[in-house]
Amino acid sequence: MRDADVRPPLVRLIQETYPEALVLPELGLDYGLVRVDLAALSPARFHGYEVKADADTLRRLPTQALTYSAVLDRCTLVAGARHLERGQALVPSWWGLVLAHPGPDGVPLEEVRPAADNPSPNAGATLHLLWRAELLALLEAAGAARGLRSASKAQLLSRLVETLPGDALRDRVRQVVCARGDWRVASARP
Repeated sequence: MRDADVRPPLVRLIQETYPEALVLPELGLDYGLVRVDLAALSPARFHGYEVKADADTLRRLPTQALTYSAVLDRCTLVAGARHLERGQALVPSWWGLVLAHPGPDGVPLEEVRPAADNPSPNAGATLHLLWRAELLALLEAAGAARGLRSASKAQLLSRLVETLPGDALRDRVRQVVCARGDWRVASARP
């Protein structure tokens, strides 16, 4: 069983779970160094799904778990039987677990553990999802953009973290990303 076998039923599951969400494949985090296999983005929460089919390895999972856990509201590991037990030990206990197993009519998905809310997201890491103009607009809305209109993205990020509380920042990031509309939504259809 390969990643390509798991994605179509996973997209259907995500669309059923989050009918209002944008479903994006390969969402880049940490300046694009880490990619979320599938992400459900809504104003209420960002939920990332990492697929580890039987043909995959778990080599990158510890780094992926750290990066996802800094940015996303919920995360789920979707793994084949070969990787589920070891994968469970490599992700935080609040991550959801889904078993993907090949069947005669495709790849059924079985929830082993539901995802819970991230207990310690990092607002600064979440801000990296925004473009420079969006960061500046948030600062302007907060009345804190003075002297920063030509500042670097790093300076804007720093000022936002100083200006707004973490929960408010994360809420605004979700609103801004979702307001982009069909940004990057090529086709996450099965």
